Amino acid sequence: MVSSMKLALLFAAGLGGAAAICPFCGGGIQTAGAQPVQVAVQSPDTATVRLHISKMTCGSCPTTARLALRRLTGVYSATVTLDDSLGVVRYDPRALQPAQIAAHLTRLTGFGATILPDTARKN
Repeated sequence: MVSSMKLALLFAAGLGGAAAICPFCGGGIQTAGAQPVQVAVQSPDTATVRLHISKMTCGSCPTTARLALRRLTGVYSATVTLDDSLGVVRYDPRALQPAQIAAHLTRLTGFGATILPDTARKN
């Protein structure tokens, strides 16, 4: 049982080379093939950006958005909540800009992503 759950989670994360699609709203991440897993090492130079994420309609949407954000090279962590449509992303400012993060999320998921003012900051 546990092995099949792990396989289902890997498959849903896009590592199985398929699509992780929300059965309720039809949103999801489309993947062309298996992607290598990248582990981001925390850098002392870290910035945080807050995003308002629109078009999330069900409980699976935040997971879809979070997985899409974490696939972007230079992102250390991402949290997304449905209640306030908020995404908080910690990233390497030497590798990414907030606009690139928002565009990546929109391109992969179809969700709207707006950078909240005065939220890009170094930690």
